[in-house]
Formats: sequence, structure tokens, C-alpha cells
Amino acid sequence: MIIISVFIHILGNHLPKWTLQKAQQNNPIIKLSGLFIDFFIAFLIIFLVQLLSPKGYYIDNKDAIYGYEFSDVMKEIGFEDGDKIVAVDHQPVGKATEITMAIVMDSIITINRDNRNIDIQIIDEDKMKILESKDIPVKVKLTPNAKGEEIKEIKRTKEKFSFIDVLKGYQINTKGAYNFINPERDYKKVSGINFSANSLKEKMGVLAFTCLIVGILNLLPLPGFSLGNFIISIIEKKRRKSFDTRKKNIIGFSTVFLVVIFILYQHF
Repeated sequence: MIIISVFIHILGNHLPKWTLQKAQQNNPIIKLSGLFIDFFIAFLIIFLVQLLSPKGYYIDNKDAIYGYEFSDVMKEIGFEDGDKIVAVDHQPVGKATEITMAIVMDSIITINRDNRNIDIQIIDEDKMKILESKDIPVKVKLTPNAKGEEIKEIKRTKEKFSFIDVLKGYQINTKGAYNFINPERDYKKVSGINFSANSLKEKMGVLAFTCLIVGILNLLPLPGFSLGNFIISIIEKKRRKSFDTRKKNIIGFSTVFLVVIFILYQHF
């Protein structure tokens, strides 16, 4: 998928040459066309996946009346079965399925235990243990804690298309792409992101993710990347003289190669 994402970026760079007159192609902003295409295609894919995916059912956090069950790693951190999750980094939680991702990405989990709100801090070492564990860290508890208590059915809500979910998905993927490029501390020890996908939906999701990786990389103000080429184009326009094309290409390719090697080094 990363090869397809790079091809999309190159296509975006050449698009102005096919659609604009030669005089308009000298505008430095044209150097950012591939960058804009990267982020636009990623957003479009996430939008279409949300729009066209079959709608199932989910459990809203407020409907998890018996709280949650936690893996052994989560219990070591301080969670207990039956705890209700109130907020993540002081922000309310929507779907129960979003909690696992939120826990890995953020730091302070507010729980309600025995009618008392408690903040649990999840440090980087804890996050690494969660990522390394094969167990599901959090899942909805379907039965009450007290024996003999009447079991009530957990309400399930039918999914609907929501533009807010599209924006949330875009934000999560962008943050994930940034963390892939610049992994925090000990996260580089974790095996990394699995780019394998079976269903069309999964493949499209991976493509959106890799487009965001390419887009974020092209925000680097270095030769060979969109923002760097944009800066060089402005300098050329100010001095009314272009730099040697061959030297620009050699420096650009060398810079891209070194950055890619550096990123791969962080994951091995």
C-alpha cells in the first residue's frame, strides 16, 4: 500500500502540469499539490468507508451499566472488573469500542468505582505492555458483579453515518501516522503496525493510513519533500534564477533516502 500511496503523491505532483497553463505552473504553491492530494485522498477514503460500510450495532459507553472487564495487564495498572469509564484525558467517551484505542493514545483515564471518580495515570511503560499483550485490554461487562442480582440486557445502538465519526477517524489515523514516523520512547520496541489486510475495507483503511504517512513526511522542510521544494521554489523566484536541476534532484533523492532509512531504523 505504501507504494500506491507514493504513486498517488507523484500523480498529485504532476496534476498541475496536465491541467494548468505553463505560466501558472511557475507558482511555488504548485509544489504543494502532491501534499494536498495525500491528505485529500486519505480523507476521501475514510469518508467512503464510513459511508458505504454495512451498519451494525455498538454499545454506547453510557449503556455499559455493569462497567468493563479488564485484562491482567490493565489490572496491574490499577483497574478492576466492574469499573465504569467516565472520561479519557478529561474528554467523555462515546462508543465502548473506542476505549481501547483511546487508552493507548492518551494518558489519564477517569473511572467510577463505588460511586467515586478516580483518575488512573497510564505511563509509557504501561502503554507498551498493553500493546505487547495479546489480550483485549477492555471489554464491556455483560453481567452484574453481585451474585443473584437480576441480569439486565445491555442496550445496543444501531450505527448511523456520522460526519463526526469521519473527522474522528481522520484524526486518529493522522495521529497514528505521526506516531509511526516518530515513535515515542519505548514504542519503537513494539513490533510495529501490521500493514496486512484481507477485506476491501481493511485494504482501503491501510491505504488511507499510508497516504497520511506520505503526507506528513512531505511536511518536512527538506529538499525532495513538498514543503522543502516549495521553499526552494520561493527562493528561486526571489533570486530570479533557478538552481541546477541535476544537483537539486541528487540532493532531493538523497534526503528522501536518508529520512526513509532513519524511520525504518526506529522500527528495527
